[in-house]
Amino acid sequence: MRRIYLFLRRVAGRLGSVFGSRKARALLEDLNRFDVSGYASRIVSDAVLMNDIPSPSSGEELRMDFIRERLDEFGISNVFSDEKGNTLALFPAYGSKRDFVLIAAEVGDANYSPLGNGVRLSSSRAAGLGLGERSLGAAALLVFAEFAQATGFHLDKNLLVLFTISSSVDEREEAFRHFLEGWGDRVSCGIIVRGTGLGIVETKHVGSYRLSVGVQTKSHEILAPESTASAASILGTIASQVGGISWDEKRTAMVNIARMEAGTGYGHWATQGELDMEIVAEDEKMLETIKSVVTGTISKAAVGTDAKIETLVRFRRSVGDPMRNADLVAELRSALGKVRIKPAHGYVSEKVSILNESGIPAVAVGVTTGSSGPDSEEIDLGLIEQGFRQLLMVVEGSSKGGDRSEN
Repeated sequence: MRRIYLFLRRVAGRLGSVFGSRKARALLEDLNRFDVSGYASRIVSDAVLMNDIPSPSSGEELRMDFIRERLDEFGISNVFSDEKGNTLALFPAYGSKRDFVLIAAEVGDANYSPLGNGVRLSSSRAAGLGLGERSLGAAALLVFAEFAQATGFHLDKNLLVLFTISSSVDEREEAFRHFLEGWGDRVSCGIIVRGTGLGIVETKHVGSYRLSVGVQTKSHEILAPESTASAASILGTIASQVGGISWDEKRTAMVNIARMEAGTGYGHWATQGELDMEIVAEDEKMLETIKSVVTGTISKAAVGTDAKIETLVRFRRSVGDPMRNADLVAELRSALGKVRIKPAHGYVSEKVSILNESGIPAVAVGVTTGSSGPDSEEIDLGLIEQGFRQLLMVVEGSSKGGDRSEN
């Protein structure tokens, strides 16, 4: 099925190069002056609508239905989904190029709240739980698809627009990895569209583990002579021994205790508890060393008690190759300069790391700036035009790289 799609898109690309290339080329040469104000407004309206859709749902079906309906309204015919919930749209290249530029955004919000996700708008800001981190990026990609369809934004490479399940819902990135199993050999580079983070250039590579520790002890009376340690005290021992410790002077590796829960209150022996932690390091060997030390410390915590401790590796990502993304980072810096946004260094995001693991250079592109708290997120509306224009420039520049060899 995929080969049929590729063949049809190459044919469409050749026809497009005959009938529409002049108009499209003129557009590409004038991206810095093209009026994108209407598209910026639609990014906001689509983000507000998406943020109000309940999540998570099975395969994020509710939000993906909204996305597919919008793609259909744009007149985009080459749209399909897979069994993991991914939604894809294909745009042809001019000429016979077979590689794809991947442009992806996350869909879904594990922290959705019917009241908290309601969006409040002012003349310069918009606020709502999940708005910037989960909804705005997907809305920007939706509007990019609208722009590509309406303007004939076809490049030297095929464009593959992907809406995939967010890491907040799909922690193991199963949907995204499933997509790469089928399409990774055709993708020459990847662009991850994020709602916030405009100006952040992700050049700091890190690897990480996410671990969950479960403790189960026998039930005891509070003053029973045979009692030893409760689940709460065992988790506290683990947290105090490994949490928050920097493992080198430059703070390039550390352990963070993300969540700890045990016990029900005064007068009750805590027999069950859970602890979530993350291990982060800028070096692959250091990452594995710390993981071994941490798991050893966890095992020792149960010695001399009647506790049962189980450790689950929830997620792992490798450090990756910092040089692999150099050309795309240069394109991003160039685009930021043209829209007059000052760049700042940031850590490589998870989907960029996963693409790097598959040998695919990638970069994350933010649409605007904003701030977040436990109960709400705020975004700056006035920068969305610059952010969207920057995205167009990065996509256009990324299509000029070398092709990925046939497998």
